[in-house]
Amino acid sequence: MQNRKPKNSPFRGLDIQRHSFLSDKDCRLIHEGSCQLLEEVGIGVTHAGAVKLFEKEGATKQNGRMFIPRMIVERSIQQTEKNIVLKALDSTNNLGIEGKNSRVHYGTGGQALYVLDYKDGAFEKKAAVTQDLIDIVRICENLENVDFITRPVEPNVQDEDMDLTKTRIFLENTSKHINLANLIQIEKLPEIISMVQNKELISFIACVLVSPLSMAESTTEKFIRFIQEDIPVAISSCPQAGTTAPLSEVGELMQVNAEVLSALTLANLVRPGAKILYRGIPITSNLHTNVSPRWCQPDSIRRIAIISDMTHFYGIPCCGTAGVSDEKEPNPQAIAEKTLSWIFETASGAQFINSALGMLEQVLTVCPEQYIIDDMVIGRIKQLFLKSPDYNLRDIARTGVEEALSMFGVQMDSAMKEEVSSRINFIFSGQEEYSADHVQAQADLIKKAIISGKSSNVFLKTSRSGLRRGWLYSGKRFEGRLELEDLHLLKTEILDSYGN
Repeated sequence: MQNRKPKNSPFRGLDIQRHSFLSDKDCRLIHEGSCQLLEEVGIGVTHAGAVKLFEKEGATKQNGRMFIPRMIVERSIQQTEKNIVLKALDSTNNLGIEGKNSRVHYGTGGQALYVLDYKDGAFEKKAAVTQDLIDIVRICENLENVDFITRPVEPNVQDEDMDLTKTRIFLENTSKHINLANLIQIEKLPEIISMVQNKELISFIACVLVSPLSMAESTTEKFIRFIQEDIPVAISSCPQAGTTAPLSEVGELMQVNAEVLSALTLANLVRPGAKILYRGIPITSNLHTNVSPRWCQPDSIRRIAIISDMTHFYGIPCCGTAGVSDEKEPNPQAIAEKTLSWIFETASGAQFINSALGMLEQVLTVCPEQYIIDDMVIGRIKQLFLKSPDYNLRDIARTGVEEALSMFGVQMDSAMKEEVSSRINFIFSGQEEYSADHVQAQADLIKKAIISGKSSNVFLKTSRSGLRRGWLYSGKRFEGRLELEDLHLLKTEILDSYGN
């Protein structure tokens, strides 16, 4: 599907009418609770430069925690750059990320350790190597619905060569915007800037937050350097509800928001008008089994979509997340889960959707054929949104899953249709009230967890009532056999066209 540039726009992307999950009143409650956390609970900060910047502006430090006055936070929200242009080697691939605009873009992501090879009708899992990075970037360069490239796997080189090798591979194999995620060695940043020649061609992601409510010292140093160079950077906060955040939707959203706002504040202390993308990923933990992350389950899909309401409330560009399947290989379950994730994250107006293609087994594995599957389904999702500007989101979600599975030879029976409806209903249904009292109760819980020094134990113990109330979705699987031979041939044709 040709959708390089929306009508009357110099940028590529999908323009839609945004669906709001929270009201402005709800967003205000989350904001108030987040400011309270930063003032009364604080953020753990050990980086000396960051401490100095915070204290200079009136924040105070006690017992390793920085207590940030609301005034500083709200001033930083106002200062943050609201419109960011992410350029590409081919200018037709330039992206305009605007805080109050719902133009959506999809890109790769992750940092997977493994790659699935498709051979003789089966998948073989192997450790990722440099050639896998080259191959995946080349495949994505040829996929219409990939708007930007974030590294899917790392090259298998020494740490001192990692950053420059990765940059070189991107420059040689894609004409789309390059997101380098994080750097192994921040000392390589000047060489990277020299290599790309134009800083507007690159952006980064900084996993600067450690939940609950702390900053990682080494990543803080990198984050500050990105901001000093005036390079766009996505602030990433990814707690797991029930282990590193409250199981409560309200509590987790408030904590994620406080964490991102703390780093956003630091960024504007480094450089007022910092180019920041808000990347909050409030996923849940599988408390029924091994507390593994539930990336693509309805509870996580709902929370990740809701966080976009906060970014639009602030008018800050959003780096969203969608399509990270919990499945270990391409199958109907992965397609159904991914499709719902893409549809709701698209509707939320998340402008820069990272990790949207190729991801399996949470963030551990990628698969070349999965990138092609995902590109095809995202293309169909775009068509559904464009077909009905005044869309019914429930209808798009139901139709999207059915058509996505049908594209690969799986026809839905009545049980599968019922399961789709059940998942959609859960995503739409609010499990909790958004009230000042509930916000205060969750703030008290987060404070207790941090003061105790045993936050996971506190969050786990207080998750029991939420489990009884059904805050974690439990449903049936989607079964069937995918037709993948044509996808494998297409992958082979793309890679053979490069002649090596």
